[in-house]
Amino acid sequence: MKKLLLGSVALVLIAACSSKGSMMAQLDTKIPTAQELQHHHYELVSVNGKELDLEKGSLVPTIAFGEGMRITGTMCNNFFGEGYFSSRGVLKAKGLGMTRKFCTDSALNNLDGDISELLDRGAEIIISENGQFLRLSNIQTALEFKLADKMR
Repeated sequence: MKKLLLGSVALVLIAACSSKGSMMAQLDTKIPTAQELQHHHYELVSVNGKELDLEKGSLVPTIAFGEGMRITGTMCNNFFGEGYFSSRGVLKAKGLGMTRKFCTDSALNNLDGDISELLDRGAEIIISENGQFLRLSNIQTALEFKLADKMR
């Protein structure tokens, strides 16, 4: 009986160590301040824990935080708004606007709706301790980004 129990525990540990999960799940994270977000530009790397899979030649979706928490970015369409924290760790955007073109990549078209809902209704936001990764999420959607560069 002890051997069976030890074997089961070992199997669970091996499975847990080998599962990838999302990049953010493997990092120490925190709720960012406006100052930690400002002047940073991020590129989307995963959607709902799955690596981003775009059609060849598609531009990588982005989000950037400028002076005064001005949010800009691109999924299929360009979006923009004035970011603010509605409560601790919940990011929203006032005056959220978006261009309205149609993309042939259905994944990008879906991302337009996702980012619009996240910023309009509120997204839980966390960053990695080193600032290299950012996640916006709600009950249905989790978008994870990697720092591309610091904006000027």
